[in-house]
Amino acid sequence: MNAMSEPTATDAPVETAVPRGLDSLMIQRATPAHVPYLRRLKEAVMADRYRPAADEAGFASWRDMYCTDEYFADIIADPDSMLLCIGTLREPVGMVVLRRSDKQLEIDDLLVSLPRQGDGTRLLVACLRYAEAWRSERVFIDVYPGNAANEAFLEQHGFVRSGDAANDLGRPMHRFARSIGA
Repeated sequence: MNAMSEPTATDAPVETAVPRGLDSLMIQRATPAHVPYLRRLKEAVMADRYRPAADEAGFASWRDMYCTDEYFADIIADPDSMLLCIGTLREPVGMVVLRRSDKQLEIDDLLVSLPRQGDGTRLLVACLRYAEAWRSERVFIDVYPGNAANEAFLEQHGFVRSGDAANDLGRPMHRFARSIGA
């Protein structure tokens, strides 16, 4: 088609069912439409890599608490929380939960379907930018012990181990912190 001709049906862009290119990997704030897909992503990553409980009964208990539509809906509705996702609506490749309080930001559920693809870094950088915008002084994130790759990832992004914690099911966690600003 040249600049002077009228567009024809053959000149129309071909639409695909799944967005392609960089637009499909934009970080966005999750909506209720994202919930079923983020729930599936979270359950798969936790089952494959992290196992938040020591046995199957504990994992089922975890799933009943932290992998339900209501759990995600509560985060989306909470004015002091934010759920970010990356990827397409029906095929997210990562997610993270931010919980802010006075002068600090807690990062939770920093999960990616494929490690070492850059999605975790993009999500973590977004968290740090929100921390700056919200004037948080410190950012915290807990990781399961024995996960040296995750600990090294956090250290590469300026986090230092600041102590120990436990998840709601009593499983030990390593707490990492990073100061923001000055």
